[in-house]
Amino acid sequence: MSPFVSDAPKRYFGIHYVLLRFLGLGWWHHPDEGNTDNFPGLYLYYSIITEIVVFGFVSLESIDPFIGEKDLDRFMFSIAFVVTHDLTLIKMYLFFFKNRDIQDIVHTLEIDMHNYYQNNLRNRQTVRFTRIMTAAFVFFGWMTIANVNVYGIIQDIHWKSEVSAVNNSAIKPFRTLPQPIYIPWNYQTDTSFILTFLLETVGLLWTGHIVLTIDTFIGSLILHMSSQFEILQEALVKAYDRTMSQLLEGVPDNDETMLFLSEDLQDRNIDDYNEIIVRRYFTDEEIERALEKTLKNCLEQHQLLISCVEKFAKTYSYGFMIQLISSTTAICVVMVQISQDASSFKSIRIVTSLAFFGAMVIQLAIQCFSGNELTYQAGKVADAVMQCKWERMSPRLRKLLVMPMMRAQRPLHLSAASFANMDNNCFLAIMKAAYSYYAVLSQKQV
Repeated sequence: MSPFVSDAPKRYFGIHYVLLRFLGLGWWHHPDEGNTDNFPGLYLYYSIITEIVVFGFVSLESIDPFIGEKDLDRFMFSIAFVVTHDLTLIKMYLFFFKNRDIQDIVHTLEIDMHNYYQNNLRNRQTVRFTRIMTAAFVFFGWMTIANVNVYGIIQDIHWKSEVSAVNNSAIKPFRTLPQPIYIPWNYQTDTSFILTFLLETVGLLWTGHIVLTIDTFIGSLILHMSSQFEILQEALVKAYDRTMSQLLEGVPDNDETMLFLSEDLQDRNIDDYNEIIVRRYFTDEEIERALEKTLKNCLEQHQLLISCVEKFAKTYSYGFMIQLISSTTAICVVMVQISQDASSFKSIRIVTSLAFFGAMVIQLAIQCFSGNELTYQAGKVADAVMQCKWERMSPRLRKLLVMPMMRAQRPLHLSAASFANMDNNCFLAIMKAAYSYYAVLSQKQV
């Protein structure tokens, strides 16, 4: 167990839990609260109402591309949002029905892992990084939605100038909203347009925050698991020296011991110095028992961490699959949109398209890169075993080290429903596939 448990960071996912509660995705409890009541009291009705509204908003988005005649620009941009938000609904309901499983995984990382060796400085750095990542991605999402609204405002100004230039008897051009969405009522007057504009903005912010919160939460969860594998490596590498330091605490501190050591021993490094002192006061059997306890503690930590990752991989497997499908489709569609905007010099629309394209790429990159890091750190456990001063251990203890080494040589992956592994290769494959589809669609339009 880490001697600095009291200094351990708490509530790794505080920002995410606040957002999840506010968005109606369950009353998520921190592991230290010891409460699993996900929908207490009136919050159940709040959650039901918010999710019905979200479902209704996304349904209106889904209807829009297929109602009436649409120009190609509006159709492509609408399809990108439809695919992203429709598939996000599935991820949202995974959070509903897999709530307990995800909270158990968080409990393992925040509470159970502190029964073993921990590096609280590294934990704090991971918490800080995930919070910065979350804040940055949420801010980027705000900027994307703000660009959509700015485009809509400029578009409406152009509409008003066109209307003022036509005769009263002429047919007025249709007044459009910034985001393609089917509205079942007339919003052509100023009052109704402003109210509809505000309603659409709130809907975009709400659904956008659901996307941002779920994706950054999953990415943060993977990074914390990667960090735990790094801490495990440190625990294995220092296992021998940690055992000697613990045994040294039982050695009486007196002048005779120090005088007994010759000067050449005092010139050695602190770890070798500690070992020499310990071996003068403890038998080989006592040292071996202490080492065995330390190594078994590391093995238990390794097994707990592997089971945590495997449970998460099983729980969110279809969530990763949905992410790959939505990212491939949305990135491809937005690439087509960007090429059209660039060719027609639609400066405002291209800014919006680029912002949305960046959001889609970052959304995919967070999960692929963090998944790759998890696989990499899990594999490095074998290297840590080779650096744990095994040559100073007895043959019986060396046999204990074979198991984690062999397990670490079998890659630990997060998979998208067993179709693909979430790693750097997957990210590159998605980008290549999106570009291939874009090339085909571009040729069809020429």
